[in-house]
Amino acid sequence: MSLLARLAPHLPYVRRYARALTGDQATGDNYVRVALEALAAGEQQLSPDMTPRVALYHVFHAIWSSTGAQLEDGSGLDARATDDASGRLMRIAPRSRQAFLLTALEGFTPSEAAQILSADVHDVERLIGSAQAEIDAELATDVLIIEDEAIIS
Repeated sequence: MSLLARLAPHLPYVRRYARALTGDQATGDNYVRVALEALAAGEQQLSPDMTPRVALYHVFHAIWSSTGAQLEDGSGLDARATDDASGRLMRIAPRSRQAFLLTALEGFTPSEAAQILSADVHDVERLIGSAQAEIDAELATDVLIIEDEAIIS
């Protein structure tokens, strides 16, 4: 089976993941393109120990970790982006965000996410917990309800 035939069903999903990870469709698509070019040129190989889907995400992460993760500092977020869900997601530490998105968005198991990230399963579970705690802290709010009707209050 050709490389294209093995990877084609997974491309829309890795593009979705890349967009969520980078916060921008064009930037995410560029990383996916570079990963595919590296595979086509033989600079990267799909691991035979992984399913094609897991191997594709693993190659994407090898590319992204060597460039995108290094450049990310959160200072590029504008005020508008920090108010929406994607802006809040971008404030999560990159490694935690990766583990969280791989499991919550893409449906990988922690074991598969560990293969993709070249990490230990326990580390991935810790990263997911950390991301969830950061999300919970962002969403937490205090509410005060004032009612002037004694019977209702």
